[in-house]
Amino acid sequence: MKGVSMVLKRYGDQYIAKHGTRMTAQQKKVLRAVMACREDSLGTIQYACSGCGEVTHVPRSCCNRHCPACQHQRQQQWLASVQENLLPCQYFLITFTLPAGLREFAMAHPKVLYVAMMSAAAQALQQAATNPRHVGVSETGFTSVLHTWGRDLGYHPHVHVVVPAGGIDAGGVWQSSRASVFVPEQILERLFRGKLKDKLRSESYFDSIPDDVWKGRFVVDSEAVGSGEFAVAYLAPYVMRGAVANRRVTQCDESTSLEGASLTLQVKRSGTRQYKPMQMRVEEFIRRWLQHVLPAGFHRVRHYGFANARSKRSLEEVRWLVAVSLERQYELACSQQIVMAEPVAMQCPNCGGPMINLGYTPATTPLPQPARAPP
Repeated sequence: MKGVSMVLKRYGDQYIAKHGTRMTAQQKKVLRAVMACREDSLGTIQYACSGCGEVTHVPRSCCNRHCPACQHQRQQQWLASVQENLLPCQYFLITFTLPAGLREFAMAHPKVLYVAMMSAAAQALQQAATNPRHVGVSETGFTSVLHTWGRDLGYHPHVHVVVPAGGIDAGGVWQSSRASVFVPEQILERLFRGKLKDKLRSESYFDSIPDDVWKGRFVVDSEAVGSGEFAVAYLAPYVMRGAVANRRVTQCDESTSLEGASLTLQVKRSGTRQYKPMQMRVEEFIRRWLQHVLPAGFHRVRHYGFANARSKRSLEEVRWLVAVSLERQYELACSQQIVMAEPVAMQCPNCGGPMINLGYTPATTPLPQPARAPP
């Protein structure tokens, strides 16, 4: 065990003892789940080598959506599923950012603010797209992903939206947007600000929000991203993993005390792919990590319009509309052959021979079930 997982396992109990009264029940549940991940207390599966007789115990993983050591397989499955549903056209990645003046309220009321953010961003896009000056369509479809952290794990809520460059008009015909922009950023910013304000107006704390917040900027960034595969691959780690990967914590003191321990966090430089080391106290690192624990039952990913599985218009139909409009050759498979693959046998770490499953030893201490990850 290394990186983030090791830090949380080593100092998590001390952090809860010191700050537990200020932690939410969900934060405690998630932290304890990650601390127990791949420990014998969660239960183990026993394997024996058919050659040398070596017995191996494989601890169970916690499967929590915030765990930096879990979810890799689900991440790949989600990525493959979303990429398979991409339309044969160009895409935009549009980002709606919550202003600094609202972040304090988002931390105090995360579920309300997150839902309002995602809904306001979606409605702003849908309304703007109906304007004939921009796209002029009555139907759109896109996928939104909530992202709450910055490069240094600071609290920075924003919504990424992967949207195809066009939509379906009232006559059922695919209409493409401009190649450089789906809808002007200034239009989306104004709509996003107004709709978010309307959604929060009924909340008890609305009057305590400074008026200057609604007069300031609500940054919206729009970028053309080609076929959309790159944008989806960029978002995949945010969907099925916590705020930081294990590999980004490259060094941690051997101190047994939470107060005296520090670590090195690799932070990506803005505009580059290079990382630079950032020294941070372990206590501050855990505090920042816990800021990004989602409310129980909250779905980080949402699909709107014809991208939603409940849409009356199937994606197969939308693909044909796009292909016909853009005069592209496009084939839809009428059937899919299912190939039953043989299970992959575990190999013995001692001699490389096949391992035999001896059974599962249940957990010694039941762990509270974490919220399920979004589909």
